[in-house]
Amino acid sequence: MLGRRISSSFLLVLCLLCCCQKSPTSRKKSQTLRTCILSDVPSLDPRTGTDMLSQGVVRMLFSGLAYLDQNMSPQLDLAKSYHVSKDFKTYTFVLRDCYWSDGSPITAHDFENSWKSALTPGYVSTNTNLYYFIKNAQKALSGAVPIHQVGVRALDNQTLRVELENPHPHFLNVVINSVFYPVHPTLLHQPLDARHLVSSGPFRLKNYIFQDQIILEKNPHYWEADQIQLKQLDYLIVKDAATALLMFEKGELDWVGDPLTRISIDAIPDLKAKGLLHTLPAAGTQWLFFNTNKYPLNNVNIRKALAYAVDRRKIMQDLFHDHDSSPALGLIPQILKKKRWHPWFQDNDIAKAKEYLQQGLKELEITAEELPSITIYYAMNTLWGKVIQAIQQMWEQNLGIKVKCEGCDGQLFIRQMYNYEHDIARFGWVMQYDDPANLLETFKLKNNRPNLTAWEDANYIRHTEAAYAEDEEEKWRHVEAAEKIFFDEMPSIPISEMVASYIEQPYVKGVSVNYLYQINFRWTTIEE
Repeated sequence: MLGRRISSSFLLVLCLLCCCQKSPTSRKKSQTLRTCILSDVPSLDPRTGTDMLSQGVVRMLFSGLAYLDQNMSPQLDLAKSYHVSKDFKTYTFVLRDCYWSDGSPITAHDFENSWKSALTPGYVSTNTNLYYFIKNAQKALSGAVPIHQVGVRALDNQTLRVELENPHPHFLNVVINSVFYPVHPTLLHQPLDARHLVSSGPFRLKNYIFQDQIILEKNPHYWEADQIQLKQLDYLIVKDAATALLMFEKGELDWVGDPLTRISIDAIPDLKAKGLLHTLPAAGTQWLFFNTNKYPLNNVNIRKALAYAVDRRKIMQDLFHDHDSSPALGLIPQILKKKRWHPWFQDNDIAKAKEYLQQGLKELEITAEELPSITIYYAMNTLWGKVIQAIQQMWEQNLGIKVKCEGCDGQLFIRQMYNYEHDIARFGWVMQYDDPANLLETFKLKNNRPNLTAWEDANYIRHTEAAYAEDEEEKWRHVEAAEKIFFDEMPSIPISEMVASYIEQPYVKGVSVNYLYQINFRWTTIEE
């Protein structure tokens, strides 16, 4: 009996030791952070890798003139100083002594050549519109003027002068976007080859296995390398949210969440109850983009009927497990407008929706039975598939409208939208830089990405451009005026404001996620 007790006790201790070895809080510490992304990244080129997944890697591989710190304040990065003209139309940047990951110097010519390469006619990037602040940039992209007339010029190896189309007192906020990061001269006019990637940021590429992992290591040539604590940053490609959560619980991942991957929606209530879930509102909105060229969505009252007949609060509570946030009823999210925020229409206003529907049918000179079926397209996603189906049911039950749902492969979905083949498309959009006027820019010009609605309004454009005013009150007057025009025309339906959610192991410190959905590991450490 005694022998059996000793054996049983020994086995129990052995099991406990094994469990402790597997415990995420007791793994052998090293300055390596293991995280995951939902799929392989479409591009590591900062000019074209503008989706959230690519951005999560690109911003660690590349640097630009400036970045946002943990307090959302612009800090100079590869630039050591800058000067702004009195009319806010000319910015002159002076670079510090900085180097590519291969040890060669980064020059002002690299910035000039990179920016101008993205303004070659036919060049495709979702964030190309950000270059339009620069003198003649939009004209060069359309082929109306030669590229040398674009207002960016390297005066010497260290000095970059940028001339703008119009005064912009906050242009430093704009160049923080990765589309303004330079690429190495050898990669300027060809697709970036991961095997020979030369970068400029806090990390450099160590290993890349397609559809499996992207491994970064600390870049010893980065100008501020002595401030970077992590020696390695592992992005494992884990396509299933439940699998990612299981790996986190087993201690195989140190950090999981937005914007790199999603937290399994079914796990959110339990993670909240245990106090493990971190959330913060983001300056972005999930939209249903109307193709306003398509019949019958070319009728404003039909669009308004569809907008008013969505029960956003029910979607948030039933599908997102969010009982605290207000429905998305504006163009500018509440995180930005704060006390200025107010709804532009009432959520789930079925009576008003039916009025707009009848007015639209009258203008189209058709009956409800003659109204053609409408298709909602979305990139394949389990959660958003449920959301779209819920909206389909709301429209069919409340308005009697025939609705189809079509989930697409991500690349096919993007291609359909860019070619305006959609009726309605579900698309999320986050601010490209920290200025509410940027969200107005989303719908400023028709046929210009990211505006996939084909809608344009001269007064809306005027107020959007005036919203860059230096005076805060004047800025918000124009923001309000532009929002009013937008919701009078309803070229797109806001569904929900974005919320970033993540979980992290207790030994992980200093991961920064901000309301622009930017994640930054430059301040991250693993506690020993």
